[in-house]
Amino acid sequence: MSTSPGSSHLARWRARLVSVEAAALSGVLFAVLYLGSLLLGREGVAGFDEDPSQVADRIAAGEGRDELLTGYVLAPFAAIAFVWFVAVVRRRIPADERFVTTVFIGGSTIFVALYLTAMSVVAGPHYVESQQDVSFLEPQTLLSLQAVTYGLLFVVAPRIQVLVILAATATGRRHGVIPGWLVVVSYLIAGIQLINFTLFEPLLFLFPLWVATVGPVLVRHRRLEPRSPAVGLDAT
Repeated sequence: MSTSPGSSHLARWRARLVSVEAAALSGVLFAVLYLGSLLLGREGVAGFDEDPSQVADRIAAGEGRDELLTGYVLAPFAAIAFVWFVAVVRRRIPADERFVTTVFIGGSTIFVALYLTAMSVVAGPHYVESQQDVSFLEPQTLLSLQAVTYGLLFVVAPRIQVLVILAATATGRRHGVIPGWLVVVSYLIAGIQLINFTLFEPLLFLFPLWVATVGPVLVRHRRLEPRSPAVGLDAT
């Protein structure tokens, strides 16, 4: 039975979208968009050392609002890139690694939910104000919303990121996919994320940089057993 040129072309594109190269690209794209959204969002966040009158002036002047809303717009695209990365990696985890797969998928899902919630909490009210041309944000309310966002990004999300890192590292190490240096770096990052309770902002860079590193490593080490004869790191 012959295959039409159209179906062959579609099959090639499908193979590319689920290839390890796609994982590498989506991982790097996630890192860029995620960090971009956080850095831009930071420009629109009032300092906790500012008094209410300074915060009120910031709100009235719309200081940093455009940057914050740009970061808010980038957030869903960062989440999509991360989900694509997770889907491609998960497709290559052997079928007998059910526990690791559950931890990996569960942790990834919770992380995306926390990230989007944090961005929505801090940027959502500004978005509504910009669309409705009204001003209803009070300084204390704004600072409270920012505190919730900081709690999600600095306290809750990093512990969930540890699940993703440990699950991927454990199965990658067991199957010889992740080299020793990356295993050490992964455990080091997981340890830092687990014990840190400060607001040291550069630590937010650790997880996206780890994701951006894992993808290219998978391209170089195609050794995970396929879930089916048509699936595996050797598949294009």
